[in-house]
Amino acid sequence: MEIVRDVERPDSAIIDSFRDVSAADAHEAMGKSNAMTPRIAPIDAAHRLCGPACTVRVPPGDNLMVHVGSQVAEPGDVLVIAAETTRAVTWGELLTLNAVERGIQGVVTAGNVRDVSALSELEFPVFAAAVSQAGAVKETPGSVNVPVTVGDVVVNPGDIVVGDADGVTVVPKDDAEAVLDRATELADREARTRERLANGESLYEIGGYGERIESLGGPVLGSDSGD
Repeated sequence: MEIVRDVERPDSAIIDSFRDVSAADAHEAMGKSNAMTPRIAPIDAAHRLCGPACTVRVPPGDNLMVHVGSQVAEPGDVLVIAAETTRAVTWGELLTLNAVERGIQGVVTAGNVRDVSALSELEFPVFAAAVSQAGAVKETPGSVNVPVTVGDVVVNPGDIVVGDADGVTVVPKDDAEAVLDRATELADREARTRERLANGESLYEIGGYGERIESLGGPVLGSDSGD
């Protein structure tokens, strides 16, 4: 058993700024990396989360360490749970009620969750690999705030976790400021693209894809579909 309480987290201003960054933009800003597999999906697509990771590793069939992690986590944290099975519940209504009182921002788990109707009503962000009523025991030690792998992405304690309707992206805490700058630039560029689209240009023209197609030996296309 390993329980680490002292975790370095990014500056609160950087974390707050990431609340305006989508999971897709964060992923693109890191060279299209650190996106969890689509298997880790939101229980309710209307809910998004953002915060530093408090990681938990549980043994198969047991969720004792999830309760430990909930106690260790600081307000604003996101619990990230590494589980080896989706047949032993890692999260549910009572854990959510406890998390809300403690200021936890949300949960990302490689295991299963249940009580999903209650979770949606509580508007608590949960991203999980599965939904199942299958229960778990509370008997076996695990770890809290150690490196874990969830959704094929390594998550270290304190990394920034961004989750929305598209999925979950993990931003390494040491790279957070640089990734934020790139994600902001990307969002600004996309805003300008939306303006150009509204003014009648096509993505084909804006992206300069004609030159690319021509360089690959394709036909030269005009500005209208008839060419």
